[in-house]
Amino acid sequence: MSLSHTARVEQPFVNPKGWGALATELRVRILQELNATDLLSCLKVNRAFKTLVDGTPPLRYKYLLYVAGMRDGPPGGSSVSKRLTQLEEYENTWIVKDIPVQHSGLRFTYKGGVFIVLDHQRFQLHIQRPASLFSGIPEKTWTVDLSDLLNKGGPDPELISSYDVDVAQDLLVLTVLPEDEDDGFPECYVLSLSQNGATHPLAAHRKLDGGSCLGLSSPEGDVEIVGELIGWTVLGMDICMNVYNWKTGAAVWYDSEYDESDMYMGDQMEYHTRCHILDTTHVLKISKYDLTVHRFGDYGHTSKLVCNLQMPPLAQGYEASYCESYILRPPQTPDCSPSFECDPSFTVLVLEYDIHLLTSGAWSPKDGAMLLAILPIATIIDEAHRDMQQSLPASHTRKVPWEDWGALGARLVLVPYQRRCDARVHVFGSRVAVTMPRLSPQQNNIDAIPLGMVEVAVFDVRKGAECAAGSGGQGAGTSPFLVLDKFTDQDTPIFKGPVEAKMPYRMVRRQYEYSQHKILDASLLCDGLCD
Repeated sequence: MSLSHTARVEQPFVNPKGWGALATELRVRILQELNATDLLSCLKVNRAFKTLVDGTPPLRYKYLLYVAGMRDGPPGGSSVSKRLTQLEEYENTWIVKDIPVQHSGLRFTYKGGVFIVLDHQRFQLHIQRPASLFSGIPEKTWTVDLSDLLNKGGPDPELISSYDVDVAQDLLVLTVLPEDEDDGFPECYVLSLSQNGATHPLAAHRKLDGGSCLGLSSPEGDVEIVGELIGWTVLGMDICMNVYNWKTGAAVWYDSEYDESDMYMGDQMEYHTRCHILDTTHVLKISKYDLTVHRFGDYGHTSKLVCNLQMPPLAQGYEASYCESYILRPPQTPDCSPSFECDPSFTVLVLEYDIHLLTSGAWSPKDGAMLLAILPIATIIDEAHRDMQQSLPASHTRKVPWEDWGALGARLVLVPYQRRCDARVHVFGSRVAVTMPRLSPQQNNIDAIPLGMVEVAVFDVRKGAECAAGSGGQGAGTSPFLVLDKFTDQDTPIFKGPVEAKMPYRMVRRQYEYSQHKILDASLLCDGLCD
């Protein structure tokens, strides 16, 4: 820092003793040792501290990273001044409530921060990473030729149920369903992206086996990659969940359920049972309206059910009939040097429930709503580690009511049925995008044909979000979203009593046009949207 610059911020500290007696360069060095939350606290001390921090680019950049939910890019890239300018431009999109949309025209599966599509005819996997709008992440496209895998005794491409990639680890994971659902077993391939479907050189095994015979059940499979762990859920007559260490080949957790729902009646609430990896030692199981946290062990024998995290109790007559879950940790980008990236420590899990009132076995759209529960992973992990701190016996499983774990660590959002047609949800780190068509008053019902506009609400749910200027609130105008803090049954009748959800958040709504043939969807990028 130059002396000419420090002279501009020296004047506010007129106290000749203590802090005021220190040279500005020394004050700056002291403040640089603080973490972002402590630095934000200093801004509230007095105007002199704020003037010093705002006038020192490295300090301002440090606290704005935290406010934006970002982490610094690798050293050796752009200067701090340039990064600060880019970060301020990104934060301004929240202040003016106009997050930019990048139009790609691609209708790929969005996994691992990239768009993916499998060309079943040519045996090729096409991958595209869109360029960021502010942070400096460049666009990248490449194709993986899977013909050797799919032509020479490999799986039929039509049987590939799901896939996930980790570009930083050169990792591709494919879930393959058996040709004969009555006799076959699903498989999970651990492959290298750069070697066109060859076994990953660090993988202990090419294939991971799991699950049971699928039966006539329209089976499907889900996979997720978290570091050295692969979470794999296979949905059939039996619902089988597995967590493997793909480098050692060890199975570190296993659970299963029998799907008791009537497949012909379409009752899918029990069908949605998933596992999500929390950290290197814990996994979250979602089954109906229950959340349970398990600690890893030796393939189901020594794993421990740590706690049961209870959701807000529903009012009499209401039930959750359907559930989806979403989570996407921001990927690493080792092939480039971005100015900043989303901080994965702020990642949230989103649960989407359809809540409705049962009346003589039937229900009306006017009696229900879509409930989004946005749960920071850190909140769940903190609760999972609590039993270790309390030295509880191995046989003990804590049942934790919502007010003891979710009230201060989650955000609830309601979307009434009469205001939506087909809402879509995407997650990227701490941000959640909900896309829904814009309806006219005459079209205000679930079967309406939408107008040529779509509305996207982007929620940023994490600590620090409330500190940003212009953040929070529901914005001006009529909104189909009800962001819940504390409410009674007069505000919304679906819960048994008043419920709190106090996690800091900010929200931006925007509209854009779509063509007749365009799918109503918007995916999240590091610093914007992509439709």
